[in-house]
Amino acid sequence: MYKLKYLLMSFGVALIGVLCISFTSVKSNAVSNNVYDLSEWQGNFTDNQVKTLKNEVPFVILRVQFGSAYHDKTFAHNVALMKKYGVPYGVYSFSQYTSPSDAASEAKTLYSRAPEARFYVNDYEQQTVKSGGTNAATKAWVDALRPLVGNRKILFYSYQSFMVSHAADAVSSYDGYWLAAYQTNEPQREHVLWQYTDHFYSPALNQYVDASVLTQKNSSWFIDATNNSNNNNNKPSKPKSNVTYIKENKTLTVKTAVKYNFYNHVPGNNYFSELHRTHYGRTFHGKNVTVDLKAIVNGRTYYRAHENGKLLGWINQNGLGPHISYSKVNMHKKVKLNSNYRFYNHVTQSHFADFKTMGTAREYAGKTVHITGRAIKDGWKTYYYKCYYEGKFIGWIYQRGI
Repeated sequence: MYKLKYLLMSFGVALIGVLCISFTSVKSNAVSNNVYDLSEWQGNFTDNQVKTLKNEVPFVILRVQFGSAYHDKTFAHNVALMKKYGVPYGVYSFSQYTSPSDAASEAKTLYSRAPEARFYVNDYEQQTVKSGGTNAATKAWVDALRPLVGNRKILFYSYQSFMVSHAADAVSSYDGYWLAAYQTNEPQREHVLWQYTDHFYSPALNQYVDASVLTQKNSSWFIDATNNSNNNNNKPSKPKSNVTYIKENKTLTVKTAVKYNFYNHVPGNNYFSELHRTHYGRTFHGKNVTVDLKAIVNGRTYYRAHENGKLLGWINQNGLGPHISYSKVNMHKKVKLNSNYRFYNHVTQSHFADFKTMGTAREYAGKTVHITGRAIKDGWKTYYYKCYYEGKFIGWIYQRGI
């Protein structure tokens, strides 16, 4: 779905011409036979697009993540529309695991992000395993997911040569093989779904998309495990969580010299067994991050942080400080008498590591200071002032001190 497109591009023009002839029967029966796999590359869908899509395909397959550290920007929006208009969906993860334990963690992360999917897919087409062996890692992926999904299907996706080289043993542990092969005739290799093109026009979405064809299994094989389950396997019980989650929407700043790092899950969360560092905190010192979720576990608070839309992971709240906006000013004010405020080399709670006191307001009581800058923390209505006296920088002070 990513690498495969470029591997086959060398003969793509000729292939598309052949497909236009060979798949006339497939396209004429698109409502029942064609299945689209979609990712953030297709953008956010509209209500009208999804309503029309329902009559165009039996189900869709949505990408949820690229490894565990990055989640598709459009997934939450698009999956909400699929649910709203009753379009069945499966989900896939473009795998980036480096070891068996990492593979298991990626699989659990996929499930946590899409617990109501009709089926799950391990899209393993790029060799990233560094230890433990590719077959062991690929099997660990399905083994970790199996207890969570009940009787829902778990599929393996790749092109044949890659599968043979890296997952020939592990593929048998999956419920089926979704085979990618952009060719004229249906592959002889056993499969349950055949991805035959990355250039199929969807009238509903008004763009070209990846398309697969149902020839070996009907749509109910993929999606009815959820609908027909009488033992609630479509929503299997999760391990009890000891974490309280609260939605957030704010910008914070990573503190300088902080020792806290980013993790794939909330440290101390008993829902996930595999915890690993996704980024060192020091890599992002002084940078602004957006947080969309707060977690409280065992008396500690963590934030889920993103930078420029990319998920960094969970970090302890002590590793972050308030976002502060700075601006230049040019004014003079007199320091109040009997003020208990102090001057500091930086705004209090800012990300700087060398924070220290430079003096007290009482030392400059009644004196006029030159203010060249001001700073305000997000959510505040009052400022900090950058002050000079007789041309010398004397520090930042809270505005109530002068």
